[in-house]
Amino acid sequence: MRCDDLRISLESTLPTATADGNLLLGFHFGPNAPASDLSGLASIGIDPIDRDDLYECWWYRGQVDHRQVGRARIAECEDFAAIILQAPDVQPDEFRALSREIYEELLDAVEQTRHRQLVRIWNYFSDINRGDGDEEKYRQFSVGRAEAFDVAGMTDETVPAATGIGCVRNGSMSVIALASKHDFRSVENPRQVSAYRYPRNYGPRSPKFSRAGCVSVGDQRVILISGTAAIVGHESLHADDVILQCDETLNNLRKLGEIIGDLEHLGASAMLDADSVVRVYIRHRHDFDAVAQRLGEFLGGSCDNVAFLHADICRRELQVEIDASKTAVAL
Repeated sequence: MRCDDLRISLESTLPTATADGNLLLGFHFGPNAPASDLSGLASIGIDPIDRDDLYECWWYRGQVDHRQVGRARIAECEDFAAIILQAPDVQPDEFRALSREIYEELLDAVEQTRHRQLVRIWNYFSDINRGDGDEEKYRQFSVGRAEAFDVAGMTDETVPAATGIGCVRNGSMSVIALASKHDFRSVENPRQVSAYRYPRNYGPRSPKFSRAGCVSVGDQRVILISGTAAIVGHESLHADDVILQCDETLNNLRKLGEIIGDLEHLGASAMLDADSVVRVYIRHRHDFDAVAQRLGEFLGGSCDNVAFLHADICRRELQVEIDASKTAVAL
């Protein structure tokens, strides 16, 4: 996926800067953490299913400046800022406090850049489903995040697109964010209740993220799709049936593409296809073949642009979740 200055690629080897771009943000998935100290690269405790290691790299054709503020690693270019925060994991009863602390540091780091609008956040941590009822780690994370947003005065209508996924190994919490100075339009899905309006039975505080978002950089649009699963209204569907869950997830992604295409005057180019970069999180490795077949059909026959990752999902009954990024040009 690329626009004039931003290109996103999936690579099996450690990325190096070229004349075509400098690394703004990188995600490493796999057991072999790179020895090289790349300030814009975050190693996540999630493994690809169909290969040993995988890198998702966000390249920027232009200068990228790196610095550190406390625990926050910041990479900043003309159009975006990327922030990486990682901290050792803690017990579920301490996770609310850690989540609030990390998010307060994230929001402080964003304020020290030229890019004050958070547009995308990826959250990864171990044992996401550990704990009963409101003590579950994901629910405690949602409380800590909401408290930090409250202090910062962030309203539900301004929250960014986001993903929250459980690592099947690794004892750290990773919060990776993208911010921009450009216009950002958040997008909701009429098939789903907005996450920030979930009823109380999903936790003391509702998850604070939008279903998708779009950043306008000139006539280019950077489309950012949140973690999407088989949820209609606010309820999970097709419990324990990964094929039906995959199909329902794709229905939600299709609807988001239609809405973004209309709002941003992108037409069909807003739909996920072979020009997108897609992450598919699968709870059980043995579901890989079936899910990959469905994704290939949806994307037009190829999964070259898809990272299939072994991971836990924020709701215990969900078996698959998908997020994605894409650029397009306004018509």
